[in-house]
Amino acid sequence: MVALLFLLAVLNNLDRQALSVLAPTLREALGFTMIEYSYMVTSFLVAYGLGFFFCGGIIDRVGVRLAVTGALAAWSLAGMMHAMAASWIALAVYRFLLGLGESFNAPCGVKGVAEWIPKRERGLCTSIVSNGNVVGAIIAPPLVSLIALRYGWEWSFLITGAFGFVFLIAWLAFYDAPERQRRLRSEERDAIMADRGDAVRRPAISVWSALAQPACIGFLVARFFTDSLSFFFSFWLPEYLKAAHGFSLAMIGFFAWIPFLAAGIGGPGGGALSDWLIRRGWKPIEARRRMLLLVACIMPLSIVAVHVTSPVFAIAIIGVLLAAQSCWFANLFTLMSEYFPREHMATYVGLSGVGGTIGGIISTLAAGKIIQTIGYVPVFTCLGFLHLLGLLSIHIFSKRQQRNNAGLVAACSALGPEPRQEGGREGTAPIAHESRGSNASLRGGFARSMP
Repeated sequence: MVALLFLLAVLNNLDRQALSVLAPTLREALGFTMIEYSYMVTSFLVAYGLGFFFCGGIIDRVGVRLAVTGALAAWSLAGMMHAMAASWIALAVYRFLLGLGESFNAPCGVKGVAEWIPKRERGLCTSIVSNGNVVGAIIAPPLVSLIALRYGWEWSFLITGAFGFVFLIAWLAFYDAPERQRRLRSEERDAIMADRGDAVRRPAISVWSALAQPACIGFLVARFFTDSLSFFFSFWLPEYLKAAHGFSLAMIGFFAWIPFLAAGIGGPGGGALSDWLIRRGWKPIEARRRMLLLVACIMPLSIVAVHVTSPVFAIAIIGVLLAAQSCWFANLFTLMSEYFPREHMATYVGLSGVGGTIGGIISTLAAGKIIQTIGYVPVFTCLGFLHLLGLLSIHIFSKRQQRNNAGLVAACSALGPEPRQEGGREGTAPIAHESRGSNASLRGGFARSMP
């Protein structure tokens, strides 16, 4: 199942990256400016953020299988529609439709891993699924540029979009939740269900109830700052290589995938390293946070990347940055899967994505104007310090979550003992959810230990 979620992420980023690879070519063919290109990217991000706002609740209600089926068909069709564009406005409309569909990918991936994978292996598996986006970014430059050079840019969108409908057949044939998977042996199913350790079945959570939790706000703010780096290199790297180092479309196809290859190492490496720390006796929350701190200390290398004159060194340093970013996401998503209940996972991941998308919208619009008027140096400089701000936000709001949970524990203790409490995960700061008239439901959310 991890392989299917991985391939889903590959297709997600392949369709997304097609426009950025072709941006220098399309800018000449359709005559749009850097600022108008930033509007197209922003159109995608607005839809992406809107999708994150409601997709989590849909996924939690209908399940990963049905949610992916609808989303994959929608974004594949939207990707193919790019071939009909005759202006940047049309591209902006199609990017909006693409963003709505693609917003389901990350919440589905995290929830799918939480459904299938034991906690002690979740860091590596989450990083593998997240790495699908990296592999999509690796494949996109050579594949999209090759198709465009041989058959025209329109066919690049048609072919990459069609891949999604082919994969949809395999998805429907093989993926389902463990409790409904017919290919799963009974002992395997029992082991998966036992690892979940849920003594209380939680009802669906509303968006506003989730946002009332400080930890949810902390992850949302963290992604507000840090997703901007991913969006920048996903959408602007080909343009940067052309403007700063004179790359043609063919050279972009040959070399623009290399930094994303480095990212493919950083994600699994960072996830495996944090899992190794846990096996060595670290608490899960401390192991994930230590990896986030390491990434934050690496990111100022972006200042060096923009000042080197050699394209080889520039690509190498950008590769280090993307490897660190992949490590960041692997540990951030795993940390979220250890903070929040499995039933509500997609809702929380989706809401954190809203923060990332808002940050991406602001940074993309700002980048378009700054690049056209000043250049790339201010943009690269700002990227170097965003992860320190993101890590600080996680720390601040986690502390606030602990204080809130401690207050609720004291309030529920005053109501008297309960016959049953939910067991939980070591080393996390779990989220308490209130339910009308039920002391047990209050207790169930935070009976687990806090750091």
